[in-house]
Amino acid sequence: MIQVTSEVGRLRTVVVQPPGVALERVLPHHIHPGSDEYVLFDDLLDVPQARREHDALRAVLGTVSEVLVFEELVAQALEQPGARTAMLDGLAQRTGAPDACLRLLEGLDPVALTRSVMVGTVGGSLSGDELFGPLPNLIFTRDLAAVVGQLVVVGSASKRARKRESLLTWTVVDHHPRFAGAQVASVSRRVWQQQLAAPLTMEGGDVLVISSSMACIGASERTTWSTIVEVADELLDGGFSRVLVVEMPKQRSSMHLDTVFTMADWDAGVVYPPLLQRGDPEWAVATRLSRVGGNTTVVERLDMDLFDALSHEGHPLQVVACGGGHPVHAQREQWSDGANFVALGPGIIVGYSRNVHTAGALSEAGFRCVTAHEFLDLFETDHKGDADALFASGRRIAIHIEGYELPRGRGGPRCLTLPLHRD
Repeated sequence: MIQVTSEVGRLRTVVVQPPGVALERVLPHHIHPGSDEYVLFDDLLDVPQARREHDALRAVLGTVSEVLVFEELVAQALEQPGARTAMLDGLAQRTGAPDACLRLLEGLDPVALTRSVMVGTVGGSLSGDELFGPLPNLIFTRDLAAVVGQLVVVGSASKRARKRESLLTWTVVDHHPRFAGAQVASVSRRVWQQQLAAPLTMEGGDVLVISSSMACIGASERTTWSTIVEVADELLDGGFSRVLVVEMPKQRSSMHLDTVFTMADWDAGVVYPPLLQRGDPEWAVATRLSRVGGNTTVVERLDMDLFDALSHEGHPLQVVACGGGHPVHAQREQWSDGANFVALGPGIIVGYSRNVHTAGALSEAGFRCVTAHEFLDLFETDHKGDADALFASGRRIAIHIEGYELPRGRGGPRCLTLPLHRD
């Protein structure tokens, strides 16, 4: 099943992509913003350490959910009729890959073809003949797509470094059996088929599903108003009654809405206060999109911050401040994804251990803060490996995985996960 009607319903199926050879291929010239080959990373990662951190995330996710690997989904999709041809045609049309390059790829099996496109070398090895630049941002599977209700919104990346990721995502959406019959946003398909550029861009980090009737979307550096309005049209036609839009500053430090706000429970959220609470010079104003008869979308500027707007819409939240509310700690910990949590289920969330002041605020809000290892032990001893028993306990637990290398790519646990199904 593909369906997500909240941020905190029990996670059932999630997609991740472990750090691998694509990250090992990132070189110093790839991390300079002025370079034509800039890949949106700020530093070179210690890839084995990043993999260990990601392995801990996968182990925690696996206690309650089926964990799918994006690379494996692509390879499985390429085994289906028509998928290989569509992939190679896409490479020719969208990357300008020469015929000689395509001939090299034509003879590869699905696994090797997938790795070649991801890593950028023939066969996907570190030392293979170079075809393209690497795709290190694939570890942030959240931005590939967003499931809102039963609608699959396929991302349309705003940055050139991520454009090839869309080809891989469409390969899965169009050809993998798991997506057979899935409802795909028409604006996503139109943008892809017609190769439209700005202003029609959207990434999944800007899309939060507050409830089965309300979504929240950030108008950010990466997601444009034009796309939001078209997606909102489909959501309002499909059972949602309200879409809240948060006007974000266009800056790298808060590139997506989920870098400054994520849900921690049905009635709690972790927030970076300077942007999302009234009073700061840059506070983000919320706007409500709703339907009033026919196809008319009414845009109402609420002149409220996000949390006042959520309360106004009947969804008040307990606010947990990133950095514990201290202005210095808040800025430092937001930069290292202190406001970016993913929920395994109500009140069971995953973040980075380095954000100690945010952890303190979570403790004050009633969360028990534990390491990944401590959580796995608790899950086996206290709950006998039974996820239903874990959620039935009503505990609030903040699981903190190590985050020394993964945050260097500018993403936290929510960024690293793409839920396909939540209760």
